[in-house]
Amino acid sequence: MENFLDLPTRSTLPFPVLTNVVPSAKTVQILKKLCYSKGSELTAITTYLYQDWQLYPKYQDIANELEQISIAEMTHLDVLSNAIVAFGGTPNYSFEETFWTGKNVSSSTRLPDIMYENIMAENKAIEDYEEAIKNVDNESLKKIFEKIIEDEKTHIAIFQAIIKFLQTSNDS
Repeated sequence: MENFLDLPTRSTLPFPVLTNVVPSAKTVQILKKLCYSKGSELTAITTYLYQDWQLYPKYQDIANELEQISIAEMTHLDVLSNAIVAFGGTPNYSFEETFWTGKNVSSSTRLPDIMYENIMAENKAIEDYEEAIKNVDNESLKKIFEKIIEDEKTHIAIFQAIIKFLQTSNDS
């Protein structure tokens, strides 16, 4: 089995504890964007699972890696959805009056195109979390965002390693 960079798909350290929470509609909106918008954690989960299922027959190791990354993204969604509740919101799969839809899922099935799309999506997620850090007041929530950014950077490294593996296996 190919092990891409021997990187875990997420940090084994626990998430920072959310403290000093004061209800905030603004913070809820920021969290809902990260959870349920087109480029959200929910979209990442479902995209990586779709890719896992599409690739499994031919690329079992890569498919298994995508499944593990989707589980890491599920942890992000869980932590952020709990934060939505803590800040006074409802985790109802919507952002700005639009409900999340399966149309958000990338339907690419070709390698390495999938990996390049995933890298772009993870880079955009990092940008979104960096922007969120600037726009929330709660320091513990900022630490949660920073931890998620580290996981997303690890996912990019895994996708880059997969691309490298594909390139070197094609050269053989």
